[in-house]
Amino acid sequence: MVVKFMERITQADIDDMRSRGYDRTTLEMAQLQLARCERADQLIAQITAAFAGVTLEDGIGLWESDGIDDHCGPEGLRELRAKDEKLDWQKISADDLNYCNAAPSFLDARGLYFHTPAFMVAELRGELHNGFVSRLIDNSFLAPEFRELLTAEQRQAIIACISFYGSLEHYQFDSQHIANAILRFSSSKGSEC
Repeated sequence: MVVKFMERITQADIDDMRSRGYDRTTLEMAQLQLARCERADQLIAQITAAFAGVTLEDGIGLWESDGIDDHCGPEGLRELRAKDEKLDWQKISADDLNYCNAAPSFLDARGLYFHTPAFMVAELRGELHNGFVSRLIDNSFLAPEFRELLTAEQRQAIIACISFYGSLEHYQFDSQHIANAILRFSSSKGSEC
């Protein structure tokens, strides 16, 4: 599922719209979007705190997963693995996440654990071309071991992000999908809904 960018707006943008004579309804919609952006920024801070210090360890990295997707041989995978960020998920650029957009399907549990905050933050910033949170909601690629790696604080950050995206109009999941995803992340061995 491709999800629209999280369109970012600032108070300065709204002030500019007001000075240009935008109608009241448009300005009200812009104010609502500003509130969403402020909530997204709060979620980014929550995710950053919850996943601080998480490293890749022996997990599959972003570029290595792209090589798996491209059917690279052992030597190619070793070269890609050498290119992978392994210590600080915050150093992974949105451009790299977008280039390796199939990565979540090829990451092992540890690789997914390391890259999840990078994907969520990029999506909340409006920089991700393909929805990652929708994959968390859909559960189409999640190994049960992934949830077992999460701390209570990390599960809460993911739940908050799922809840936020579940409240956006353009998201194509119904309330039952959202509720099932929240239930799944409520404990390390949550339901397989």
